Amino acid sequence: MDQRIENLNYSGKAEKPQVSIGMPVHNGAKFIRGALDSLLSQTFTDFELIISDNASTDDTEAICCEYVAKDKRIRYVRQKKNLGAVANFKYVLDEAVAEYFMWASSDDMWDKNWLATLYPVAKENKCLAFGTIRTIDEMDQILRHPANNRLFSYSGVKLLRRIKYALEPNSLGKANPIYGVFPKKVINEEAINLLSSGLYAADTLFLYCILKQCEIKGNKEVYIYKRIHQDCASLNSQIPSNIICLYANLKNCVQLSVPLERFLIIALFPFTSVYYMAIQGLNDVYAMAIQALNLLGRVFARNSGK
Repeated sequence: MDQRIENLNYSGKAEKPQVSIGMPVHNGAKFIRGALDSLLSQTFTDFELIISDNASTDDTEAICCEYVAKDKRIRYVRQKKNLGAVANFKYVLDEAVAEYFMWASSDDMWDKNWLATLYPVAKENKCLAFGTIRTIDEMDQILRHPANNRLFSYSGVKLLRRIKYALEPNSLGKANPIYGVFPKKVINEEAINLLSSGLYAADTLFLYCILKQCEIKGNKEVYIYKRIHQDCASLNSQIPSNIICLYANLKNCVQLSVPLERFLIIALFPFTSVYYMAIQGLNDVYAMAIQALNLLGRVFARNSGK
């Protein structure tokens, strides 16, 4: 059994909210205030926020209860035992009552127009709508990351959008649109099973499955601030640099594909891998150039002060 703290005034509304936001959390006290403030400050206000606390042992419960008392849109559930991360993701999805849904990480932040910009796109196109990423550290400072400022857009006919997604390396951040706004009905049992599969980069396989149901439309007007910190998976897992590891889940995508998709993915792989490796090489050169310029700037500043 779970322990629920709900706002009865809001849950008793005759009309359902237009969007449900699901926030699974475990020991998120350090950053959850920033995440909650960011969501509750959205210019689009017709949403419910479902928080599932996965048996946290820090101050997460006290913080969430404080916010429940302040905002009627929040439903807080504390799990009696740790369900596991994926089961907690599924729990908030199952609790959602709106037609459109968004997962929210308890350590991220969003531009105030995130929902106001993306929900109309998702609703009009019956698609997954996602913005642009800025990677931040524990102090909210922007970090250099290959996913920053990229347009995550996989649209057009089903065959082409799925092939484009399958061939793109994971290191460019293609898993992030899982935090976009999309129709709840496109998240079918197959997609959830893939997310729960334990396979490498299961979130990308989830999205590859979703692309059978709808497009992913990117938007460069609004940002999500994805946090990398000591306790998060992004920091504790090394991003492989060699071409075999970059495409470690390509085999799984191929297995999930129909014969024509399978043929095209295998045929195009050598060409796209060279292209993406060239991009990675240019990014590395750019990073080294920036570091050199910063070093020269510090040397110049030091000499000017003498």
